[in-house]
Amino acid sequence: MRVKRSIFAAMASMGTAGTAVAQESDLIPGQPHPWQMGLQEALSPIEAQIHWFSNYTLAFIIPITILVAALLAWVVFRYRASRNPVASRTSHNTMIEVVWTLAPVIILLFLAVPSFQLLTAQYNPPSEPELTVKATGYQWYWGYEYQPSEVSAEAEAETV
Repeated sequence: MRVKRSIFAAMASMGTAGTAVAQESDLIPGQPHPWQMGLQEALSPIEAQIHWFSNYTLAFIIPITILVAALLAWVVFRYRASRNPVASRTSHNTMIEVVWTLAPVIILLFLAVPSFQLLTAQYNPPSEPELTVKATGYQWYWGYEYQPSEVSAEAEAETV
């Protein structure tokens, strides 16, 4: 009896997987979809660079957070009052001070160089925009002005 149930369960899950694949083909690119994890699909090269930089930054944030949490837990456990009733008067360990000064500087350099490259890419697009939207925020609403480029007369004649 258990074998039949597991066979039926496997067949049912395969049927739902086929339905999910069919539903995914109906998705619109760049739009959110149910159960999506992470950022939406990049539709421009700049957005792809932004996604890459987000993942790159996350690769630095996770180990730093784990290291700081582990060091904090170790210090709380190792130097608790019941184990060390008399606090140490040790100070000015030159090696530790050099490490905790240079390590953040190096990490920030590894983050700053790609971020400046991304910022430069955002301000210097590969081509002139076909349409510029000027959004103005008022107290209770947004105002929009569509300014077509001066590249062609067709762009000015198109309605938005």
